[in-house]
Amino acid sequence: MKIRPFLAAVLMLLCTGCSAGLSVENLLAAPKLDAQQNEIYQALISSSGSAVKLKYPKGGDHRSAFVIKDIDGEPTDEALVFYESESVQSGEAALRLKVLDQYDGSWQAVYDLACIGSEVESIAFTTLGEGGSTDIIVRFSMLNQTEQAFSVMSYADGIMTELYAASYSCLEVFDLNGDSFNELLTVSADKSTGISTALMLGRTEKGLEKLSETQLAGTHAEIVNTTKGMISEDVPALFVDYSRGQGQYGTDVIYCFGNRLICPDSIGENADSSIVSRFTNDYMTDIFSTDIDGDGFVEIPSTTPLPGYEVLTRPEQLCAVQWYTIQDNNFILEHYVCYSSKFNFVLLFPNRWRGVVSAVPNLQANEIIFIGYNSATGLEVNDATELMRIRIVDKNDVEQMKDAAGMTKIGETEEAVYCYSVTNGYKTGKLALTDSELQNSFIVF
Repeated sequence: MKIRPFLAAVLMLLCTGCSAGLSVENLLAAPKLDAQQNEIYQALISSSGSAVKLKYPKGGDHRSAFVIKDIDGEPTDEALVFYESESVQSGEAALRLKVLDQYDGSWQAVYDLACIGSEVESIAFTTLGEGGSTDIIVRFSMLNQTEQAFSVMSYADGIMTELYAASYSCLEVFDLNGDSFNELLTVSADKSTGISTALMLGRTEKGLEKLSETQLAGTHAEIVNTTKGMISEDVPALFVDYSRGQGQYGTDVIYCFGNRLICPDSIGENADSSIVSRFTNDYMTDIFSTDIDGDGFVEIPSTTPLPGYEVLTRPEQLCAVQWYTIQDNNFILEHYVCYSSKFNFVLLFPNRWRGVVSAVPNLQANEIIFIGYNSATGLEVNDATELMRIRIVDKNDVEQMKDAAGMTKIGETEEAVYCYSVTNGYKTGKLALTDSELQNSFIVF
């Protein structure tokens, strides 16, 4: 086997240790700058008076150290470069943003701004409200990597102006109040109390202003997911899924009435029995707000033990998931479902099943058995209690496919087939589902 010359050189340098002054990090250096980037870099060096260390955004649409874009509406582009200077003085911010503009065809540094963080998480461009000017939103992380901050800036006449800066737990840009212009919505948490506050910023005739602020209902240990969606045809919302610690989760929903932020109370006086609350165990991973039924509106999940599991401890409980919508600032139950995190399917329960049908997992056979529940028989599976079972069959397992030959296919993925069988008693009983009911109630995710 032949080794290419470059690879051979790399291997030789790695084998000789550090004596050559090279390391894997050196060998995997950033790619060579193109002509435009090199010109910008030289202008940056000239203006900074010393060598600099370029800082790259970690995420977002702009990952280059040289972000080139028209940010002032003039004919030429500007360049934004994040860097650290080796000559930074004590007390000065190490991370800085340099703005370079073009004059007579050459790049010149025009503005230097101290940044509020130690690393650049992302940089994005939008227009907040009327006026059409470009707003620059930069997200930063701090030295400990757990704290985050953001800055909103605008550039005009050679001057970069910071319009607003604050810490945040989550940050989203979208038209929340339905006025056809974007707003900036942030959520920040008080670490000592767990109380979170939502803030909406937008442009008015006076500039970038705070349009509304409200305290959220939930007590947040950590925000784990955010979803932008609709709660009705004309009401956009932000769904904030959060951890309360110790495997417990909840959701706050933020939307607008006019320019006033609203967050309906999902908690009430007792957080453990709140309307929107869920926990994880061996049966259930954390689940997020989503459009579970495909109707175009986002639903909010909450868990409750299936019949027969209420008396068991939390690690032993198999739960139904109740999916809520928002109507008139209240949480309204939309669906009661069996939600299998392990097998990746949902079965929507009809109203006549609620409270009288439960489920028993048979993990060895990759199936869930649905039974008619009563307190006398409990969770026992027998000819009298069993209604139906859903089995997940590996397409590549010949024996599994053979064993499921007598069952009916209800869905499939690239790897698996979902099959079901029903009992004679189920077919003729009041709990029976029609074929169309079953097809419309079964969802693979």
